[in-house]
Amino acid sequence: MDRTAEALLLSEEILEDIELSRLSPMQIVMKASRLVRLVPNEDFANFLRYEREGYPLDGTDGAWLRRAGRESGKSEGKYFFVPLSKIVANAESSKARLDSDKGGRSFSGDYGSIASTNHDNHLSKHAEVLGMMQSVATQVVTTVYDQVSAMNHELKFSAIQESLFQQAQTEVDGTLGSLDRTLLSKIESVTARLRGGDGEAVSQAMSTCRRLIDAVADALVPARDEPVVVDGQPLKAGRSNVLNRLQIWAYESGAPKGRRDRLRRTVSDLYDRTSTGLHAEVSSGEARFVFLQTYVALGELIRLAPAGAAHSD
Repeated sequence: MDRTAEALLLSEEILEDIELSRLSPMQIVMKASRLVRLVPNEDFANFLRYEREGYPLDGTDGAWLRRAGRESGKSEGKYFFVPLSKIVANAESSKARLDSDKGGRSFSGDYGSIASTNHDNHLSKHAEVLGMMQSVATQVVTTVYDQVSAMNHELKFSAIQESLFQQAQTEVDGTLGSLDRTLLSKIESVTARLRGGDGEAVSQAMSTCRRLIDAVADALVPARDEPVVVDGQPLKAGRSNVLNRLQIWAYESGAPKGRRDRLRRTVSDLYDRTSTGLHAEVSSGEARFVFLQTYVALGELIRLAPAGAAHSD
């Protein structure tokens, strides 16, 4: 099982644990801590660490303190900084004292009224502490639930996107391989160079992207001397007319003009960008997106069926 799938399953378990009250607040925090090891989330990880170890005493993380309901209620800016385990322990201690002191007692004698009042105040104090501690623990669990729920939605979306891309990749790679065996080696070359990350590797990757576009054009519409009429306009189809030949392919496939125009603009922009990337400073992050866009655009082009053939779309 890959990390995304494992994290998705774990997030589902945590949500069910909370909804069905299967685990204690501290167990929930520990289980959520395992989730952020699988899917890094620095902000949420900090919150979970504070709940395990305690909050900075200077109140610099007031946002999480407030979300966890840790205001003491006695004065503004006062919080419970102790770890969640201490909060739970205080709640359990107060509950035990209440249970033991609730037994029916009768106070008599000259000081009976005072003793009764002191006893009631004692119970009230422990009830107040119990209420505050339980409130904090409940709010911590609620905060964990909100954060894990958001991560769960993101993981589901990522899983869907990954599945769709893998399906498209299988189709595109298969078509590329049947079109020209050297095309897949060019793709492997780009990805290997982008993993390098240095400026020279990025420049070489951009160059290979451009050659990939050239190779697809050569495989789909070999260069010819005579122009080809597209939408009433003659287009040169020589070896240097790479974008024209791809446009001719889209036209001869019978694709609607709107789709052809979109693909023409996309591939033209990418062709220019890969050329500029040879001479300009391009980050590895930008280069990866240029490659992915090139791969997807070429994949859509080669999946167009020639006129008279069955469409594979």
